[in-house]
Amino acid sequence: MPSEEIRKFWEQTRAALAEVKMDATVEPIEQSDVFTMEGRIKTRTIYRVIMSSFEGRRIRAWYTVPSGQPPARGWPAIMEVPGYGGILTLPLHLVQYGYATLSLYPRSQGESLQEWQIEHGTRLIYHVTDRERYYYRGAYMDCVRGIDFLHSRAEIDTSRIGVWGSSQGGGLTLATAALDHRVSAAVAGVPWLCNFPVAAEITTSPYVELHDYLQQHPEERDRALATLAYFDQMTLAETIACPTLIASAITDEVHPLRTVMPVFEKIPALKSIIVYPDLDHEYRTDFAVHGKAWMDRYLR
Repeated sequence: MPSEEIRKFWEQTRAALAEVKMDATVEPIEQSDVFTMEGRIKTRTIYRVIMSSFEGRRIRAWYTVPSGQPPARGWPAIMEVPGYGGILTLPLHLVQYGYATLSLYPRSQGESLQEWQIEHGTRLIYHVTDRERYYYRGAYMDCVRGIDFLHSRAEIDTSRIGVWGSSQGGGLTLATAALDHRVSAAVAGVPWLCNFPVAAEITTSPYVELHDYLQQHPEERDRALATLAYFDQMTLAETIACPTLIASAITDEVHPLRTVMPVFEKIPALKSIIVYPDLDHEYRTDFAVHGKAWMDRYLR
């Protein structure tokens, strides 16, 4: 389990988030048709969501719901979280299978760049020697705020909420599942933010940002790694309680298997990992199929 100090840090951080009123605006943007596998047409409604998160920072998301009245239990929901470039790769077609989706952009990423941008450096090394101000403290809480949003919606079955992302989104997925036990299923493709002591030696982008920072500031190495321990999935994975599916790859040198497998081994919940022998750092269509099957099994 995480140390008592780390556990208290996240308890205090969650408590601070709870003090921030969500104050969400939910604006309908469009209704559009999607074709099912059977050739039938269903309508979906997409909403723009702007809400307040940790320390009052405003963040943005797209909220998509199926047409018609929700079932008596409410719709199951999947929160999608982006890669490091702020891009969401999970298609909104999940709505055709009866899922509501929340495509969430943590602070200073994607759509949320319209609300705030970090003032200097990159997100990976933003205040990396100060756990109180480190970028991912707020970003992890933005993901928890996304779960708060789904819990606030009458049309959602709050017992059936999943999180799904790849790359940075995979790391955010694991962190959200660890920090918020309202998550009922998680799918993390080639996850980032894993095993920082090993990752700090990687010279491919984006871990190279950390590598170069520590090379340029050797006097800060111990403080930086001490901060990162609070945000490392190696630290947090032991608190994951929901069924979790992970993908990794032997030839991926962006988020290598040697950073991911030790995290997978620490997860105490029901879990599965798919290790591709020939996958570079990319999204595989067949993993999307596996991920949907995982969500169907544990959210239906």
